[in-house]
Amino acid sequence: MLTFELSRYGAVSLVEVGGRLDDSESFRLSAVIGEELEAGARKIALDMSAIDDIGEAGLFALMQALKLARRNGGVLCLAQPSDAVRAALAASALDQLIRIYDSRAEALERL
Repeated sequence: MLTFELSRYGAVSLVEVGGRLDDSESFRLSAVIGEELEAGARKIALDMSAIDDIGEAGLFALMQALKLARRNGGVLCLAQPSDAVRAALAASALDQLIRIYDSRAEALERL
């Protein structure tokens, strides 16, 4: 099951995502990002350190979230992605499109 925990650090919304980002759960990521954008957030960091596994649908959801943020004048980045996420991003070349920070602190500082 995919879990979300939301925190705000100044102008940055930090969304901690945990579990499996797969076919059955990936739509929830887009929904959470959409809700944050509707609430006025324009800087969103996804803490992906607790993602155990990510499938094609999860990668697609990340791409959709990135597009949604950009269309709404926002910025989306990943903070401390797990090894599984890093490998999937590299294999799909999404690591070339989305900002990735090694730590949560770095993401919050640079956004």
